[in-house]
Amino acid sequence: MISRIVFRGLILGLLLVASRDPLVAQAQRRTIQGVVRDSASGETLPFATITIAEMGVRTASNRDGFFSVVSAPATSFTIRVTSIGYRAMDFAVSAGMATDGPIFVDLVAIPFQLEEIEVVADDYRMVKTSEGVSKITASPRDLANLPTIGEVDIFRSLQLLPGISGTNESSSGLYVRGGTPDQNLVLLDGMTVYHVDHFFGFFSAFNADAIKDVQVYKGAFPAQYGGRISSVVDMTGKSGDPNSAHLTMGANLLSSQMSAQIPLFGKGSFVFTARRSYTDVLQTGLFNSIFDMFNTQDSGATQAGPVGVGGRGGRLGGRFGGQFANADFTTFQPDFYFYDLNAKLTYNPSIQDVMSVSLYNGQDYLDNSRLQSQNLTTQGTQPTRVVNNDVADLTDWGNKGISAKWARQWHPQFYSNALVAYSEYFSDYTRNSNFETRDADTDSLLLSRTNGTAEDNLVQDFTVRLDNELQIGNSHHVGFGGWTTRSEVRYDFLRNDSISVLNQHQQAWRTAVYLQDTWNVRPNLALTLGGRFAFYEGTGDTYLEPRASLSIGLTDAVRVKAAFGDYHQFVSRVVNENVTEGSRDFWLLADNDLVDVTSSRHYVVGASYETNELLFDVEVYRKTLDGLSEFSLRFQRAGEADISNLFFGGSGIAEGAEFLLQKKFGNFVGWASYTLSRVEHTFDDLNDGEPFPALHDQTHELKLVSSYSLGHWTMSG
Repeated sequence: MISRIVFRGLILGLLLVASRDPLVAQAQRRTIQGVVRDSASGETLPFATITIAEMGVRTASNRDGFFSVVSAPATSFTIRVTSIGYRAMDFAVSAGMATDGPIFVDLVAIPFQLEEIEVVADDYRMVKTSEGVSKITASPRDLANLPTIGEVDIFRSLQLLPGISGTNESSSGLYVRGGTPDQNLVLLDGMTVYHVDHFFGFFSAFNADAIKDVQVYKGAFPAQYGGRISSVVDMTGKSGDPNSAHLTMGANLLSSQMSAQIPLFGKGSFVFTARRSYTDVLQTGLFNSIFDMFNTQDSGATQAGPVGVGGRGGRLGGRFGGQFANADFTTFQPDFYFYDLNAKLTYNPSIQDVMSVSLYNGQDYLDNSRLQSQNLTTQGTQPTRVVNNDVADLTDWGNKGISAKWARQWHPQFYSNALVAYSEYFSDYTRNSNFETRDADTDSLLLSRTNGTAEDNLVQDFTVRLDNELQIGNSHHVGFGGWTTRSEVRYDFLRNDSISVLNQHQQAWRTAVYLQDTWNVRPNLALTLGGRFAFYEGTGDTYLEPRASLSIGLTDAVRVKAAFGDYHQFVSRVVNENVTEGSRDFWLLADNDLVDVTSSRHYVVGASYETNELLFDVEVYRKTLDGLSEFSLRFQRAGEADISNLFFGGSGIAEGAEFLLQKKFGNFVGWASYTLSRVEHTFDDLNDGEPFPALHDQTHELKLVSSYSLGHWTMSG
């Protein structure tokens, strides 16, 4: 009842304010609509900024490049269009220009060297952080110029930004403001991606050649996003060149890749990218160095499951070192490869419609199986014992997804985007070992032992989503829509061939609706108010998530900002605390039995100072964390032996301050960032109930990034 009153009041207030908007009431007005595109490829450019200084109007193109300026004056004026990685463009709108069709704005990419190009101060390279609260826009094409190890990596590049931890070299997952990678909502053309790693986490699972835009919300994200409590990474795949075909191929020390774009008679295009490692055929020095980094620890498997060469030999030597000498250990070479592919078909039946189907498939495979035989001697040089260890060790994990979208510009002021998506994450681990000791002379069996472990995790979701955008005058941009998802999770954990540690099969529906209005009260004052209501079948409860943000321009250069929001997460990756097998985390649905619904409240305040050349930005944040879960076989509560005794629930707090100094214009660009933060967790049944630093707690983090362009060459570090 309360929720209905709040929404009705918000809608009524918006209508009343809009009815008093002087721009709406004035006569002799017109609506300017357009499409922002790449001048070279014809690719539409999402989230470009459109500014009309004479009107004090600032808006943005939507995901498909459409924009509209409502109640524009009938007199002449100038529109400026900017987009990350492109030259800003000014074009004049004359008093007699026809407004019955869209204006096509073709932006020129910054690296292109053309004559008679006017250099303006709104050219941003790589990242743009000044607009919005805790929001970052990144250009995958420009991020490719940053130094990488083997592969161009979007997520590794994002780790160079303030508030996103980059000190964990063994994972490309994003630890955003004290959150963990599973607490990030990662979307690729609307489909959810649960696991973002290749190569045991060394780099991300996304091919930069397939991505054209990345929007990152580090906190206090708007109402159209839900289901995660930390951040949002919303990626848009390339739609391709509708006029000409392109084919590129490349290779490095780890993998080879190709990309193709095929036009569809000027009405759309088909884009296909594929990447595969050849590490199962050829192990380069780079591969061996990276693999050894994950396999030199004696603690056993990592999250992906490799087992150390030295670690296994060390344990065998330790087991018999007190009895035998001169043990002759063998080594082995694991069989590993990964691949990913993206395909996207885009069709434009009319200038108002965009239809697309997007496909993603990525997988890693590790065969760590080996047959080890050691000859052990007590005295002299003749072996007295033969130890054989036959191990079948297989790990297979990856993501699959497909989405279909229909977007339509029904009216210059009304846009809809309907989406149907399916996502799947799987992780299968099997290890069977047969250990035996034989007499070297008689070959008689002295000792035999077999052991097996199987761990399978499957996450599937099917989503139907509708997003609408309504522009009321130039003062109000209203977004509203709905989102329903059916999730299914399976997790089976079997030890010693027959002991079922955990066997879960869960499924639940989650439905949400949202309403949000961005109100440009004045040219220097913007207020966003909204909310999201979610119903989760797993608990039978309804969750209210209010959202608000404020941005005030004190001068042309100085801006202050603040934001607030409540967030809930209904599917979580549970941390498996087990020092004998490393960290093998798994996903489960919240059920208020084993795993609680995770919740968080975000508070963000900040300020920025921006000139034509420099940007200085600071944000201070605080996040509460409730419903955290951990799983442990080492610790159990007193009482009856029950699976729930292996799960531990807790809470936490994350807070910090981020500082960014960015040189955004010229041949030499880059930034310096510093983050001071603290992440503490509290579990009643661990550490005597006292708070302790989280595993990913990082107090100080300093990052320096620079890039220098000299003609057709770019040097960066």
